[in-house]
Amino acid sequence: MVTAAVTAAPALASDPALEESVRASVRAMTSRWSEAQRRRPGHRVPVDVPPEALDIARDLIRHGVDFQHLQTGYRYAENVGCRHWLLAAAAAAPPEEVALIADYGLGSINEWVGAALASITERIEQERDELLGGVLSRRMETVTLILEGAPIKEDIARERLGYDLSTWHTGLVLWSPTGDHEQGVFEQTARLLALRSELPPPLTLSASTTTAWVWLSSDQPLDSRQLAEMISQASPGLMAAAGSSRAHMSGFRRTHREAVAARRVTERYVEMGPFTAYDDVVIAVLASQDKEAAHEFIADALGQLANADSTLKETLRIYLQEDANTARTAARLFTHRNTILNRIERAERLLPRSSSGWHLRVGLALEMAHWSV
Repeated sequence: MVTAAVTAAPALASDPALEESVRASVRAMTSRWSEAQRRRPGHRVPVDVPPEALDIARDLIRHGVDFQHLQTGYRYAENVGCRHWLLAAAAAAPPEEVALIADYGLGSINEWVGAALASITERIEQERDELLGGVLSRRMETVTLILEGAPIKEDIARERLGYDLSTWHTGLVLWSPTGDHEQGVFEQTARLLALRSELPPPLTLSASTTTAWVWLSSDQPLDSRQLAEMISQASPGLMAAAGSSRAHMSGFRRTHREAVAARRVTERYVEMGPFTAYDDVVIAVLASQDKEAAHEFIADALGQLANADSTLKETLRIYLQEDANTARTAARLFTHRNTILNRIERAERLLPRSSSGWHLRVGLALEMAHWSV
């Protein structure tokens, strides 16, 4: 059905996020109609259009795709659904009942698709009114109040934002390092992330012409590694930084601050990849709050090792990360185990005292030195 829709109306597949939205919409509508038939065979299907079908209105507006394309695509998808209904009726019903069942099903499907299109049309008008009525400005004002810790009630903020603040939130900062990006790419990427993770629609705000703030809502913390993979697939040209998943309105504020801090780390180190998670750079973030104190801590903890060969410091850093496991250290550094042991021995001789019993202090200093605070 999705193939029929995007083949008949190629504009629906002009962007991966839009195509994914069409797919989710068709799937949800088909499931809703089928489930209604299973529960009450032969009865009229209630006009209860699923959220996925209504959400596509926003995507059509943002992508500048005319509603006529969706009407065309839906009707072609409907034809495929009708053919399957006819085949199922012929296979399952007595010959004398096939015509009656077929007629009922075709009429019900047609009525259901018509009701969905009418609801989407109404939602499109609402979306246009919002864009013209300054809703985006009110959303930015509300988000600013939350981020500044202003006394705003959660239910009021939720109504203004159209976003549930009572769940887990994962803040993201998306930006284009060159400034050369297509219009709407930030919202498309955020929407695609939510769809592929089976999450509610995200909250996306434009912070500047090259940067967007995003919040993903979920019923449990998200895996940053999965986010990294999905972001690279959704929009390879963008950079992204993510905060840790945090709960409730305070978490909404905190995860955003973490994402902003992770972005600052990314911009300081050109070797960083396209995605940075706060948890991976938290030591660099904390150390950057007082660089003089951080440098003093590194010198005190590492002694002569602070100015030694970088290979020795990196080997000891990984060794401590791996809980002093030589085999795992060798595997991570693609180096023979005996070489690792030799480097560890040389590094420990340069420490002001043995690393035995000082793993936490030395490990933290090595992490700080690694990030060149």
